[in-house]
Amino acid sequence: MQLSQMWREHLQAGCPPEMRGLSIAGTAAGALDAEITACVSACVTHSLKMDSRIERRLHDISHALEHMESVTPEVAAYCTRLNQLVSAVLVNAGPVIETDNSGVDPADSGRIAVRPGVRRR
Repeated sequence: MQLSQMWREHLQAGCPPEMRGLSIAGTAAGALDAEITACVSACVTHSLKMDSRIERRLHDISHALEHMESVTPEVAAYCTRLNQLVSAVLVNAGPVIETDNSGVDPADSGRIAVRPGVRRR
């Protein structure tokens, strides 16, 4: 299934009321949904510049969603959809550009770390 279709289905399904007040990966559920939506939107429009910080955050979110103790089937379905979106962004966003702390722009260094199992284009 394409990322844009998954995203539309997630938006149509909405957020179950039981999610209010819950925190996932250190973020309120509503804010986390907005964070993931921003990543998906950027990925769909090919404007997401994946770096190691974003990739690490998405992996943390995915891990938290996988280990979320659901109170209802609706919450479980919501968490599953969010995790599918996160996973799709990680796969579709392209190679990770390593952050270089020496003050040199990583884009200028020519170093691009490709995640294992992901082919360079």
